[in-house]
Amino acid sequence: MIIMATFYSPNGNPEVWQKKPDGYYTPEEWAALHPPSEPTFDELKEFKLQELVRSFDARITGAITVQPFGYVMQFNTDDSIKMQGAIDLMEITGQTVGYLTQANDVTVYDVPIDVMKNVLVQMMTAFAACHSRKQELRSAINDAETKEDLAAIEITWPV
Repeated sequence: MIIMATFYSPNGNPEVWQKKPDGYYTPEEWAALHPPSEPTFDELKEFKLQELVRSFDARITGAITVQPFGYVMQFNTDDSIKMQGAIDLMEITGQTVGYLTQANDVTVYDVPIDVMKNVLVQMMTAFAACHSRKQELRSAINDAETKEDLAAIEITWPV
């Protein structure tokens, strides 16, 4: 069985050979001789903005514990819209109790509509707080003037 490997030519072209030709480099040797360039400040800003978006998306698809009930609820926009739709349907049909499905898929039955409205308000408040924080962070990233300024920006969430 012939074993082939990739080697880099002096011009940097990856080529497959059975044995390393003279003047060629292993991938590790080539990488050591040609380290990636440092990202520009604008690229660092863009990376930080992308990190912010990923972190925000992860946070709002998480959950909050609704007080004083202890329900663990997801609070992204879709979840709030579904809760609002359930409340609207209950009001239209005259229902006074409904159910909540928590973030861990545990369903709680016989929840009074006023409690459901309270839960919805807390879900929407949590989302609004995270969205506001995202805008603060976006502004701080855009206003940063040095790499050190960017590195000092800590992406944290209020809830």
